[in-house]
Amino acid sequence: MARRRSSRARRCPLCGLPMRRNGYTKAGRQRWRCDACSASGVAARPDATRLAEFRAWLPWVLGRTDVLQAARAIGVTSRQGFAKRTAWCWSVRPRLPKPARAHCVEVDGTYLNGWCLLVAVDAGDGRPLAFQWCDTEKKAAWLALFRRIPRPDVIVCDGGRGCLAAIGARWPGMRVQRCLVHVLRNTRTDLTSRPRTEPGRALYRLAKRLVDTERCGTPEQARQWLADLNEWYRENRDWLGERTVARDPDTGFHRTWYTHQRARDAYHRLARLNAAGMLFTWLDPALNAGGPVAWNTNMLEGGTNKPIKDAMRRHNGLSPEHARRVCEWILYMRTRDPEPERLAKNALRRGEPEPRKAGDAIALPGLDRRSVQQPAPDDPGVDPYESGFGIRKGWAGQST
Repeated sequence: MARRRSSRARRCPLCGLPMRRNGYTKAGRQRWRCDACSASGVAARPDATRLAEFRAWLPWVLGRTDVLQAARAIGVTSRQGFAKRTAWCWSVRPRLPKPARAHCVEVDGTYLNGWCLLVAVDAGDGRPLAFQWCDTEKKAAWLALFRRIPRPDVIVCDGGRGCLAAIGARWPGMRVQRCLVHVLRNTRTDLTSRPRTEPGRALYRLAKRLVDTERCGTPEQARQWLADLNEWYRENRDWLGERTVARDPDTGFHRTWYTHQRARDAYHRLARLNAAGMLFTWLDPALNAGGPVAWNTNMLEGGTNKPIKDAMRRHNGLSPEHARRVCEWILYMRTRDPEPERLAKNALRRGEPEPRKAGDAIALPGLDRRSVQQPAPDDPGVDPYESGFGIRKGWAGQST
């Protein structure tokens, strides 16, 4: 097998004179010898070694290889040795390229390791446009995210108060499409999947029609849906207004409340979204002239959030800083033309990457059981446990 000969000129580290090739080592590396001082050795290539470590580390972070497979790629046989060799890779931080203007943008937030990650993606191809780390989905965090992307024609979101407030402050008059899947989930939370009353069952059937594009996918069908909602309200107005009165045995005072409060909440949510123009924005012919408009955030939930949560399951013992770095690499690798090796080379060219902080634990694969999705305080109506990350309570066989 022919050996590849290095074309680089080597100089003796002792006398500085040119060295000549002097065979190969048992490992196949080129040996050099100085005729002046008889010094001999092999040429060290720390940049090539570091790049090989990065090439083995990145697939492991993205979940494409096992940690032992990645370790063997750089000649290491243990997890601890692999973690020590690749500790510098955590200092290479990816940056998303400057985003181009998108017609429709989907935005959402997910909670990981006590942090909230806000992400904006192009609804057309699912490419990440920008992301923002924060503690909760508040207005200031959403504003920081929106400052990084050009103004789109329409935004699809889950309807959190902080998000809507930031949209109105950043882009007055922006068209917003409320994710209809979230609307159905909120309605199911109020009515349950098996309402006990006939008006509740009829209202739940109306909510399920929203996500049926065959029955509610044209402007004419949307108008018919609104007519059916108005008819439901006309028939059940008195039922919604029923009140329950009870006497407090301790104080003797009477207390009153709406008997069917959950049904009232479900109906008024639908009516409020329609009045705000967020229910059937995706069917507006003027907006569809510039391209299709999404009616859900599935491109973001399934294309970006799911790989991130899967990565959190695979890795165990991640510090918050390392967990954020994994998420950032997953987002960067989903951009149009990712160049991870260029980022690593730039970091090496600038000098030795920053050492690992004393509080950062060495990352090993597995499940981080601390990554529980937290509720969004900005909008209690939005169900944050849609992906099954929430803490369960109560008896599973009982429904209210």
